[in-house]
Amino acid sequence: MTYYKTRFDEIRPGMEHLNFIVVVKKILEVRKVKTYSGIEHNILEGEIENSSGSIGFAVWNEKIEFFKEISVGDNIELLNCFITSFKGILQVNVGRDSDVRKIKI
Repeated sequence: MTYYKTRFDEIRPGMEHLNFIVVVKKILEVRKVKTYSGIEHNILEGEIENSSGSIGFAVWNEKIEFFKEISVGDNIELLNCFITSFKGILQVNVGRDSDVRKIKI
């Protein structure tokens, strides 16, 4: 499925296989988090924006490598992402099955 025109105000928790073309607005430092089961993961968070607004994003574990070549202001394509909600705030997640591509517009 391809949803390049999906608006951030139309997404809901649990949605999967979403693709976006966005501009990177903020990238934070990688940090470690522990799941409920005690497993430790690396996470990179930040903010992305498209014509419908901005939203936070999270990149998990090995997918963080994709962001070594990406800077604030870059246009990127996020493929096969999923949506979660933490404390009522929606977030685009780049997980194990996701892909990230730097693009020129």
